[in-house]
Amino acid sequence: MRPFSLIMALGVVFLFSPSSAVAQEVLCENGVLENPNTNQQHACEGMKLMSHVSPSEMGFATGLNDIWGWSDSETGKEFILSGWRDGISVLDVTDPTDPKYVALIPRTQGSLASTWRDVKIYQNHAYIVAESDSGPSPHGVQVIDLSVLREHSGDRIVLQPVTVYDDVWFAHNIVINEESGFAYAVGGSGGNSCGGGLHAIDLTNPAAPVFAGCIIDTRTARGYAHDAQCVMYNGPDVDHQGQEICIGSNENAISIVDVTEKLNPKFLGVGGYPSAQYVHQAWLSEDHKYLFQNDELDELRLTSIQNTRTLVWDITDLDDPIMINEHFSANESIDHNLYVRGDKLFQSNYIDGLHVLDISDPKNLTELAFFDTHPQTFTSVWNGTWSNYPYLNSGAVAVNSDPDGIFILCLASQDCSGQASVAIEDDLGIPSSFSLEPAYPNPFNPQTTIRFELNVSADVRVTVSDALGREVAELINASALASGMHTLQFNGAGLPSGTYVVRMEALGQLLTQQIVLLK
Repeated sequence: MRPFSLIMALGVVFLFSPSSAVAQEVLCENGVLENPNTNQQHACEGMKLMSHVSPSEMGFATGLNDIWGWSDSETGKEFILSGWRDGISVLDVTDPTDPKYVALIPRTQGSLASTWRDVKIYQNHAYIVAESDSGPSPHGVQVIDLSVLREHSGDRIVLQPVTVYDDVWFAHNIVINEESGFAYAVGGSGGNSCGGGLHAIDLTNPAAPVFAGCIIDTRTARGYAHDAQCVMYNGPDVDHQGQEICIGSNENAISIVDVTEKLNPKFLGVGGYPSAQYVHQAWLSEDHKYLFQNDELDELRLTSIQNTRTLVWDITDLDDPIMINEHFSANESIDHNLYVRGDKLFQSNYIDGLHVLDISDPKNLTELAFFDTHPQTFTSVWNGTWSNYPYLNSGAVAVNSDPDGIFILCLASQDCSGQASVAIEDDLGIPSSFSLEPAYPNPFNPQTTIRFELNVSADVRVTVSDALGREVAELINASALASGMHTLQFNGAGLPSGTYVVRMEALGQLLTQQIVLLK
């Protein structure tokens, strides 16, 4: 592990920061949207463009890869960390219509530029990996203290690591279970690579990671994990409730492992299928009953599969995953990363752009919206959107697209501006409204009051989700609730400190509000 000075860790290197692109919210109409930043026409449906930042505005031409986000519980600010070949660009997207390029995180000194760079967040620290087969120096896992951005304004700064964890030299990806406080480098090489399987890292001290064990599922191909999701399991399989479960995408199959004991993992189910070409990435439903998976190469290699295919697994028995659905898009494209928020699946499908699916019925997925981030007609199949981050408290979705830039998008049915009220019309066309009042107190510990007003009777559901979009409480789910002011209580006594989002659904609209639990 290589320590860095406090001066460098505080990012005191300042660079001139050009103005970011400011895009007025633009609604998709009649299947097309014109980007005011480029004047390009984007095919779309059911989406709004909040803003767009081109690679040139961030000082490079191409090479975008992965993306993640950070919502600061102290200030309420929201940031996007966008990977590219030489580092990470940090954008302040607190106002989704006015992103600001605030910081650069360069690659580890001596390491090579990489097509594959990945980042995740834990307790205000970013953990960054890159994949490479060689180089004069390992990249390791960079640990970046993001709290310096809380009070930052003005020119862009350069953030340097507080340390570099170099027990593993290179990794394709990094996974973090925020509930357990463990990270997992996957697809590793060099150092203690764990054979490319799960390289577990203890983040008890976020600034000083410690090796915790290797988890290699030799039942799958070569035991290599290309990607994974690790959670504290709260699904219906009573044999494993409360345990830490990792689901790996291991090239030829999904791998389900109980990693509660890092030095004594319990290997549970394996899910393979005859047409597997490259099991690339997967994400759980919030109730941990289903797994949504992509296969990156099936559309490219198999003549029988041309349109984008999404695979759905029933994992109610973790020892015996069962594939229950193959959903085919209307379009032909390779798929890459996908993420679940609520009852929606957000897919990055390379040249075909971002697709949003309704997954409330896992056996019958339906497309709700899409946005083509890469409108060029002749291009490489590897261009377009690699990944997206749908967990911003504003409700916006950040999408990386190479070589097109970063798009901040919003479902047309949602308000992603941070406003807490919306105008609607009832069936008679008579204007009416409902509003979500500011929670009080906010910040709170452990209880806060949430009030909302209806001008008409309506079906109402109010929930609270954590920063990753996982539902932690349902406050009300009522049919034909009477008009008037209504009061709810939310108690966070059993939850960790952090930023949470109140989500109110009524009359076909969604309102959100950020609340902060401080213990």
